[in-house]
Amino acid sequence: MHKILCRTALLAALCAALPACESLQVLEGVQIQGVDLSPLASAGRNLGELGEKSQDEELVIGASTAELLLKQARLLDAPALQAYVNQVGRWVALHSERPDLPWRFGVLDSSVVGAYAAPGGYVFITSGMLAQMDSEAELAGVLAHEVAHVVQRHHLAAIKQKAGAGLLTDLSRLALQASQAGSSAPAPGTSVSTQQFDQLVTNLYTRGLDRGDEYEADQMGAVIAARAGYDPYGLATVLQGIGTMKQDDATLVTFLKVHPNIGDRLTRLEPTYQYLDQAAAGGSQQTLDQRYQKALSAK
Repeated sequence: MHKILCRTALLAALCAALPACESLQVLEGVQIQGVDLSPLASAGRNLGELGEKSQDEELVIGASTAELLLKQARLLDAPALQAYVNQVGRWVALHSERPDLPWRFGVLDSSVVGAYAAPGGYVFITSGMLAQMDSEAELAGVLAHEVAHVVQRHHLAAIKQKAGAGLLTDLSRLALQASQAGSSAPAPGTSVSTQQFDQLVTNLYTRGLDRGDEYEADQMGAVIAARAGYDPYGLATVLQGIGTMKQDDATLVTFLKVHPNIGDRLTRLEPTYQYLDQAAAGGSQQTLDQRYQKALSAK
């Protein structure tokens, strides 16, 4: 664990200067302590295979999923903080493999510790999670993890895998409507509002994604955060802080239920950090502690 706590200076130019896909492809064939980093190199390689129709479906599913999430917790009434989180989130997303999605970020008025992604570029973080952070690099790390979920279509794949034939037909029809509307977002009223869909999505976010999806989002998120110029150890710092909280804390129960063990996540992150450290010796990346504290206090 001390390997994560001991931060090595990282060179922002290395990751930020490379195009998104190219900077991941340099991981091809790399092994550190017997761990193959090649899977990261394939991230984004086949992102266009599903075609425009599939992206229309994704936008419809995402808008409907985001609507359900917002029924569980409303947006925090803090315009300045909302704008700040959107600024950080969109900068991070621009350095992902899907910069052209209509990314939207929001702070939920909830004391629970959590962050959520929905298909199509929706990312939410709770005010409870923000309270656990001390720097913009930590915020960027958590947002980059959620961005990685969207990039890899983790939630979309899980929803479509569980959807029945009738629901899939509805999704195709709604996607066609969105496509004909010619907009980057679903037209008003173009949403999935069936009981089957609502229950499916509720179950997904209650149960959580597959553990492999979470590990992949951790690793890919660290790379995206580094590429955006942030200290990629921000995510690890947040996880370590959560690990010091009382594990029976009511605000932490759901987070622990839907994510892998924190120790396992940190261990699996080590090879990615080691790679970034070795590839970027001699530089420094930003944590922006003071800017974060100023934004948080202004809410």
